[in-house]
This record gives sequence, C-alpha cells and structure tokens, in this order.
Amino acid sequence: MDWFNLKNEGFVKVAKKSDIPLSNMKELQVNGQSVCVANIDGKYFAINNICSHEGGPLADGKLQGYEVECPWHQSKFDMRTGEVKAPPAVEQQATYEVTIFGEDVMLKPSSGSPQVREESKDAASVVYTLVLKERQAIQGTDVLSIKISKQEIEERRMLEYTAGQYAFLDIGNVYNDPKGPVRHFTIASSPTEEFILISTRIRDSPYKKRLDSLEIGTEVKLRGPLGKFTLHEDYSKPAIFLSGGIGVTPFRSMIKYATDRNLPIRIIMFDSNRNEQNILFKTDFDDCAKINKNLRIIYTISEEEQPEDKMWNGERGRIDVAMLKRHLDSADVEFYICGPPAMLKAMQEILEQNLRIPVERIKVEEFTGY
Repeated sequence: MDWFNLKNEGFVKVAKKSDIPLSNMKELQVNGQSVCVANIDGKYFAINNICSHEGGPLADGKLQGYEVECPWHQSKFDMRTGEVKAPPAVEQQATYEVTIFGEDVMLKPSSGSPQVREESKDAASVVYTLVLKERQAIQGTDVLSIKISKQEIEERRMLEYTAGQYAFLDIGNVYNDPKGPVRHFTIASSPTEEFILISTRIRDSPYKKRLDSLEIGTEVKLRGPLGKFTLHEDYSKPAIFLSGGIGVTPFRSMIKYATDRNLPIRIIMFDSNRNEQNILFKTDFDDCAKINKNLRIIYTISEEEQPEDKMWNGERGRIDVAMLKRHLDSADVEFYICGPPAMLKAMQEILEQNLRIPVERIKVEEFTGY
C-alpha cells in the first residue's frame, strides 16, 4: 500500500523507526489520545497508554516479551491484543493498528467522537483541561467536596457523562505517592448540573494533601469518564440503592438525574453512616424527595445513641435483612451496592443468601478509601 492509500485509510505518521529502539517503548500523543508504541523484535505495536486500573502511564513501565507492566500497580497487558495478563487491572486496553512505510511508523487512531458516553476501551485516554470553581470542607467530617468547570478551557469541549460514572483526576505536582499521582473519583454531580462535583475523604497522602490545598482557579486534568455502574434502562423495575459512607457519591448523581429528568423509575435508597453529621448530600436528597414521588430515602446511623441525637427518627444500626424487609415490598428489583469492601461483602451475602436475589440483578461499586 502506498503512502496516499495509507493516509486515506486513516493512518498518520507518529514517529521514525529510529525513535523507538529495539525492546523500547515511547509515549506519543495521537489526535488527543495518549498511545504507548513498542518495538518488539523489530515489529511495532501500539496500545492505550493510560492503564485501565488507575491511569498509570504504561510507556514508563517495563516491557517483557509482548507484555507491558504498569509502573504504578504492576498490572500487565498483552501489547498485541490489550488483554489483561496480570491484575489488579480487569479491563483490557485498546490497541491500535500500526504499519511501517519506509522509515516511518504509522498508526491508525481510534475513530469516533470522544463525546460518546458508552463504555469504550480507550475512553480513559480522553483528557479535558478544566478549572476548579469551588471547594468545601464538610464540617465535622474529613470529607472535601470540589466543583470543577464542565467546559474545557481551550478546545471548549463540554464534558458529557452518564450518571454514576467515574473519571481520573490529575491535579499535578504530586510526588512520591505510593499509589501514583492520579486518582479516580465518582462524578457525584448529575449530567443535568452545570458543574462536575467530586467528594472524597482527605487522607495523609501526598495526593490527598495536594488536593486539599488546591486553590480556586487551579487547572486540573480529567480523563474519562468510565464505568458501567449506571441506572438500568427498564424503568418498570425499581432500583434499590445500598450505600455506605462516601459510597453514596454515584447515588447522588443518579438520584439528581432521575429527579431532574422526571424518570418514571421508583428508587429506594438505604444510606448507612456513623452518625447524622456524616450523612453526605442529605439536603440534596431531601430536596429531591420533596418533588420526586418515586424517590424514598431510608437513613440509618450505626453509632450508639448520644444525647444530642435523641431527635433522630431514622433507622439505627447497619443495613441488615430485617431492615430491608421492613421497607421493600417487591422482589422484582435491581440492587446497586456502593461502599467500602466490608460493607459490599456483607450486602452481597444478605442479598444472595438470605433474600435469594440472582447475581445478575446486583451491581457493585467498591470504594477502597484511599
């Protein structure tokens, strides 16, 4: 195939052969996509450079045969197919077609608009440069909420996503963090809102310290969005949300979206927290419940009763079989669980073993608390 035919097929020149020596890798930016190109035994292969686990740069990792190892958490991928060869990653990487024309390395970028919100192998390579608009430390807790602009600074692209999805946040100037300089967070805002909301617990790590010190007007980079922890499309089936602590963030997005769009879906959320003060987004949820006849929120707190909370009229204790049975009147529902690992395990056991809920009707999103 000659050069003109290659161009017509969508191939673009990305490097010279000499730029990528034998058994070496190089990160290249191709049509806004971060790509890792490797020279293996004189043949060239290309894979999405952004690790599907937590966004590590694969080109900075190790190349062993046809496998590339992420430098952050040692996930491994096959350069030829994108297949996961070693965890913690579970989602395979996108791969790209590569051809050689003379001394030129030519690559065929992914087609399609990056604004498509369906899950795709290379969605994490779509990068938006956004601006921090607001920040709020939630009083009496270790939670920080930040609001980020929705429209990119230079290209004026508008970030689009589905309620419940997450994105990688690169805040820059993070050094010596054992988990790397990037984190992924659920987008807690609804697509109907004019901002991106992220809420997280502040920890004593370089990344979280940097996040806690960000000033209004700071530019940040957001990759994605990704994730399939989203509302089912059959609105005739109620959605039951089981939330623990900071795990409530995707449910805020879904509830606000369902309310703003007047979706004909019944939603019941069980929201478990240590005490009333730690109930995140309570005002938002209560406001939605006032206007959304299909929404019901059951709050429960696990701490022993204190004198100052004697007026508490919600549930007490952790979510258990008895609590679920008190409030559920139908078995034909879809369950969504989000929270720390221990909570997820307990909820799955209750649903599968006690309530006999089929696995295919249970969606799970884990919050590791980093």
